[in-house]
Formats: sequence, C-alpha cells, structure tokens
Amino acid sequence: MRGSAPAEQRAERIERIGDHAARPLLMRPALALLPLLALLFALLVWPFAHLAVQSLLPTGGILGAAGGRRGFSLANYAQIVGDPLYRGETVHSLVLSFAVAAASIVLCLAPAWVMARREFLGKRLLRALLTLPMSFSGIIVGFLAVIMLGRIGFLPRMLERLTGRDLLAGAAYQLTGLVIAYVYFEIPRATLSLESSLRNFDFQLLAASATLGAGRWQRLRYVLLPGLWPALLSTFAITFCVSMGSFGVALILSRRFSLLPLEIYQQLTGFLDTGLAAAMGVVLVAVSFTVNYGLRALAERRTGSDA
Repeated sequence: MRGSAPAEQRAERIERIGDHAARPLLMRPALALLPLLALLFALLVWPFAHLAVQSLLPTGGILGAAGGRRGFSLANYAQIVGDPLYRGETVHSLVLSFAVAAASIVLCLAPAWVMARREFLGKRLLRALLTLPMSFSGIIVGFLAVIMLGRIGFLPRMLERLTGRDLLAGAAYQLTGLVIAYVYFEIPRATLSLESSLRNFDFQLLAASATLGAGRWQRLRYVLLPGLWPALLSTFAITFCVSMGSFGVALILSRRFSLLPLEIYQQLTGFLDTGLAAAMGVVLVAVSFTVNYGLRALAERRTGSDA
C-alpha cells in the first residue's frame, strides 16, 4: 500500500499537467474555429446576403430605368412563380436532380458493397476509375457524352453498323443523354459515401439474422437497409444538391428544355437582368439547402432512434 501511494500521486500529477495543457484549447474553441468562420463569412455568408439583396431590387440596382429610386419588392420571385417558362425550368431541375440522385444510389450501392467487403486484384484501379469523374468539370463530362451519344457518336455508329439503323443518334441532346451524363458525374460521390458507410456497418447482424432463419430478402429488408438508411439519405442529399447546381453538363447537352442554372446564366449574360438572376440563384440555394438539411436531420434522427 505504501509503495502504491507515490505511483498514484505521480499519475494524479501527470493528469493535472495534461488538463492544464489542454485547458487553453478547451476554453477557447472559438480561436480554433475563427479561420474557418472567417472563410465561411467571406465566401458564403456575405456573397449570399448580397445575392439576396440583389434579388429584391429591380434590374440595374437601386436606381430604376428612369433614374428614380425604387424600394425592395418581391417582383422577381413573383415572376419566377407566375411565368410558366421559369416555373417549368425549376420543376425540370427538381425532377432531374431527384432522378439522378436515386439512380446514383441504385447503381453505386453494389460496387460500394464489393469494394467495402472484398479484396480482389485491380481494386485500386477500379476505385480510381469510379472516382475519375470527380476530377472532371461538367463541360468535360458533357463533351464525353457527345462523343459517345452524339449524332455521329461512337455508340450510334456502332449500332448502325450492326443493325443498319441509326439508333441512339443524338441521344446526348435528349433527356436520356442528360440523365446519363449527370449520373456519370455523380458516381464518385455516391460510391465513396456508400463505401465509407458499408465499412462501418456491423455485418455480424446479418450473420446473426441468418442464424435465426432469416432469408436473403428478409436480411436485406429488415437488417441491411435500415442500417444503411442514414447513409442512403446523406448520399441522396449530396447528389441531389450537386445536380441542382450543376451547370457545365447542361450547358453542353441541354437543347430541348432548359434548367434553372442555365436560365440564371442566360438572364445574367444575355439579358443583363441581375435582379431576376439573383432571385433564381436564391431559389436554387434555398431548395438545395432545405433538401440537404432536411435529409441529414432525418438521417441523424434515425441514427439516434436506432441507438
């Protein structure tokens, strides 16, 4: 007992020293967050506040066309809601982003499963190929779609040689080609997000359910999917928001119908309508933020309820 007292005293002294060294970081967390907060304010809060103010002003700023001062109004937002063209572009963007997010999850879930659970030859190469689109800009992805599915693209020419018919000619400029290009652009994000979640999943639950007599579809429905539900929601939120704001792919491929990012570009550069373009930008940001925040809150709530 006497020999253990000095050891306990040394342990308490070391613990006090550690607490004293860590106290500045614990007592001043704002200092550690200050650079990030400053960056967010400079690149996010202030630009978005400026965008919101511009959306409430007429074209040309605070002075009207006749030079008189005008106040704030919701006329730009009313025009977005009331004009069938702008309203249709908003709906197109929502439907396209929803379809792309759902398709990305369906297509990437199986590859993410294999990469998280299996070791095989060429795994690093496969991961590099799956994540390659992340290094491309949207314009490059659009050009790749034209090369493959354009009017004289690779696939139409091959199908014409095989069948004698110009199948899929010009599909890159249709809704099918646009969805394919968007999905290709979202593959890296969906794959990496799902693979990370699958690595953290407790697969002993599947083994236990199989021991209890659960079939393959029962294990999928009652064990795997509920466990992966937060990851699926988070992946959907990421791919949806990126698709909503994607511009380069639509700029190259969209011909028959327009999307909201393209209309913002057109209003800003073609018609110089800064007020309407700013209002469209606010709508785009608001929709993306609402979907992202809502789905992530739902995922965290589901995780907390499961715990």
